[in-house]
Amino acid sequence: MEDFINGYPGIESGLKYEMSKTIGAEKAELFFDKILDCFLEKDDIAFIKETGASCIRMPLSYKHFEDDMQPFKYKEEGFKRLDNILNICEKYGIYVILDMHALAGWQNCHWHSDNELGASLLWTQRHFQERIICLWEEFARRYKDRNVVAGYDLMNEPSTGTPFGENAYNFYENYKSNWDIINKLYREIAEAIRKIDSKHIIFLEGDNYSRNFAGLEEPFSKNLVYSSHNYIPPGFGPGAYPGYYDGYYWDKNKQEAVFLNSEGTRFAKKYNVPLWVGEFGSQYHGSKEELHYRLKSMEDQLDIYNTYGIHWTTWTYKDPGIMGWVYLDPDSEYMNIIRPIQEQKRILGAENFVADYTGVAEGRKKSKVLSDYILDVIGEKRIDRYSNSYVMNYRALNGYAGSMLQTAYCERFIGYSEDDLERIAEVFRFKNCIKNQGYLDVLKRMLHC
Repeated sequence: MEDFINGYPGIESGLKYEMSKTIGAEKAELFFDKILDCFLEKDDIAFIKETGASCIRMPLSYKHFEDDMQPFKYKEEGFKRLDNILNICEKYGIYVILDMHALAGWQNCHWHSDNELGASLLWTQRHFQERIICLWEEFARRYKDRNVVAGYDLMNEPSTGTPFGENAYNFYENYKSNWDIINKLYREIAEAIRKIDSKHIIFLEGDNYSRNFAGLEEPFSKNLVYSSHNYIPPGFGPGAYPGYYDGYYWDKNKQEAVFLNSEGTRFAKKYNVPLWVGEFGSQYHGSKEELHYRLKSMEDQLDIYNTYGIHWTTWTYKDPGIMGWVYLDPDSEYMNIIRPIQEQKRILGAENFVADYTGVAEGRKKSKVLSDYILDVIGEKRIDRYSNSYVMNYRALNGYAGSMLQTAYCERFIGYSEDDLERIAEVFRFKNCIKNQGYLDVLKRMLHC
């Protein structure tokens, strides 16, 4: 899972490795398995159904289904856990989109693909391409006759333009998609699936973290749906909404104009294919005085999608109080244990969503000094300094600083018994979570439009 969703520092694989060293492999495995078991179960699905939602997007990591030391050999325990959720969703009439969120070799450079190196090897090494083709074949074989499965989201937020890591020369305004490679791989995966499963929807996300569509080839198969991810500045804050963000005035009219002019929207209109906004959301952990601005931004965004008949799923469902429908109890044992780490992440800016946006994380201020210094030393005038500092944040703060916090996180669990760890992980059960009521009120209105 992503770091902000569970309160982890750094990437999940690295944290699990450190936890195994710190408290022992058996205890570490028990703890993380218990979190998974508690995170999404019957009570969660029943609650989602009550809101009026009809579909969930289920993020998956290949590591639950395949081992790097035994490629192409699939883990029954991963499919067993997924089957259990599918059976519950089927009972409650909730469709499931299977979202491959983390691929072997990594489809992008960021933490949410569980990326250990900051490079994206999927686009340069055939081995990893063959593994994702074969893994989707395995999913198709298992789920071709399951009506509860709405379809297959082939990969979350691909980024073909930064195979060896992100820097200011190749990211943001300097990003260039490798359309040949993504079109080839998309077609290969889709054709492999279609030989087994001709029924289910195949979802294709745009390049550059699901924002770029201009170079995707025209729809090449039946039952294709295209997916964009549409995060916007007023959803994050700080500041009033309507109001100015980065020099631009954002209100509902601005949101609508940005949406209609986005590459995903234009691609769907050009080829008369469905568009699904697979991710978007606001953050609700800023100042209480600004909470209504984040909710209003979200309400306007949802209303625009409903007006234009756009299908949508929000990100995310459950977390420690950032952007979820429900959130972990801040007074729970788990949150008290990790609170110092959460505060250190906030100060350092060592995690993208917990970072202090209102005051700007102190770590980000210091990171910007270094990123500006680098440009000054090399005499670079073409690079935007804001973009350069943001790339530095990802690599130095999300990456290195986040990994440096992992030992401190793990050490906070020393001395707990297996029973203790199971009890602590219970914080993730729905009955122990708190509903984000203001957000839910907005969602229910928009789900019943």
